[in-house]
Amino acid sequence: MVILALALTFGVALVLTALLTPPLIRLSKREGWVAQPGPRHVHRIATPTVGGLAMIAGFAIALLASFAFEQLDPVLQRTSAERTRLGLLLAGLSVVACVSLIDDLRNLPAGRRLVLHIVAALIAVGPYLWDQTLYPDAMGQATEARGIILTAFNFPFLQQIHLHNLSPWLAIGATVFWIVGMQNMVNWTDGLDGLAGGITLIAGVILALHTLSLEPPQYTVAFLPLALAGACAGFLPFNLHPARTFMGDVGAMSLGYILGVSAIIGGAKLATALLVMGVPLIDMAWLILSRTVRGDSAAHAGRDHLHHRLLDLGLSQRQVVMIYYTLSTVFGVIALLAIPASAKLVALLCLGLIVLGMMLYAMRRSAVQV
Repeated sequence: MVILALALTFGVALVLTALLTPPLIRLSKREGWVAQPGPRHVHRIATPTVGGLAMIAGFAIALLASFAFEQLDPVLQRTSAERTRLGLLLAGLSVVACVSLIDDLRNLPAGRRLVLHIVAALIAVGPYLWDQTLYPDAMGQATEARGIILTAFNFPFLQQIHLHNLSPWLAIGATVFWIVGMQNMVNWTDGLDGLAGGITLIAGVILALHTLSLEPPQYTVAFLPLALAGACAGFLPFNLHPARTFMGDVGAMSLGYILGVSAIIGGAKLATALLVMGVPLIDMAWLILSRTVRGDSAAHAGRDHLHHRLLDLGLSQRQVVMIYYTLSTVFGVIALLAIPASAKLVALLCLGLIVLGMMLYAMRRSAVQV
């Protein structure tokens, strides 16, 4: 029954998203909610751009429907703390979705968007802002916080870094940085048809498998990344090249928010998330550094992303997307292996060298062609 409940959560999100996307495409065309072609865009026709609303609805309904599965098996019953965290997640997601939808339709200033994204992350932190006590978990150990908070994480060679013990406000700052950073990472990846949705689908599946592989398995926590993966799977047929709709900022920012929370809820799974999202992470770090060196704003939109440079080398959109999918899957599988954290760090460094090598090669070829 447990496997059935997990599969149904994925399936409900997939089916609902797939059913809601076509009418949303028609509504977007009728209302003029489309992305026009431009110098920094790769699409050539006006394309509906708020498809992420269908994903959010599919995810939220599937997650709420998973509460009905609590009657199937005692291991599927959520604690009051888990229910509180899911409520905080949905509240923060609502803020992200509203802000990003307005940005899709009216273009909000970057500073204002950032402030509101920080507010959404603080909503996820929730009661921990004023109640920074750790309560006993099911094993009787004081690890449960009231809210979604990154209290500790494992780091190679240093074992566990306990942010809560160092300073609760350090834990809050790290949580906000992680969630906001993940939002922007997914958003920056949303530059080719099917790229952000596919990588998030892979990340959701990997995080769910990681959660289920723990001892004891976190069945109720696994509902979250499975609902996220299902929503992405339902949207991808409409978003793969040539895309019939884009997810827009409302989709990309919301996916990033959910993914960021999924990686820390029920115990930090940062290494797993970083390995799956390694290519977008390194691309984002490189862009921030290179744009800062040039004197440009890090938030400046441009065609200097890795996926754009690979396109400029002559690869097709489908080929570039498959490169990203392959790297994310391979390193996601590595994250699931029962190997030391230091070995996973080495894998991440190898991934970084691969991505940087691809980027330097693409830049060199572009310079030769000019």
